[in-house]
Amino acid sequence: MTAPNHALTGALIGLTITNPALALPLAFLSHLVCDAIPHYDAAEKDETKRLQSRAFVRDFLVIGAALCLALVVVLALARPAHWFQAAVCAFLATSPDLFWLPRFLRARRGQKPQPLRNWFMRFHAWVQWRTGPAYAWVETVWFGLFSALLISKL
Repeated sequence: MTAPNHALTGALIGLTITNPALALPLAFLSHLVCDAIPHYDAAEKDETKRLQSRAFVRDFLVIGAALCLALVVVLALARPAHWFQAAVCAFLATSPDLFWLPRFLRARRGQKPQPLRNWFMRFHAWVQWRTGPAYAWVETVWFGLFSALLISKL
């Protein structure tokens, strides 16, 4: 899933489950559940080329980060019950992708990616069993549905 959809999922968990001891780890785990659903990814199969592309930076980093920030701003302005927890859960739901940051930075420097050495990265890669441009519709439906659910909680 893209970062905005992970963030929406996490925010809804934070607004729905009022116990932070339950909401926070569930938000983090929701990332892996969402990534197990077939979802959008760029068509470029070569990881280094994909991470170096302007489209990747624009679509995944700039637009994705802007939408995540907009979600937090909406939560802060609307201030529904547990809004701060929802913002933290939105971050936690997107945070597993931060583990990919060293690979992204290596690719941006033109270096080949190193093998996935830690168990979490291998599992995170494995759980994303079906991705590609053909699944953009899944992201769109998810975004629309979860945005509507979020609005109903504001």
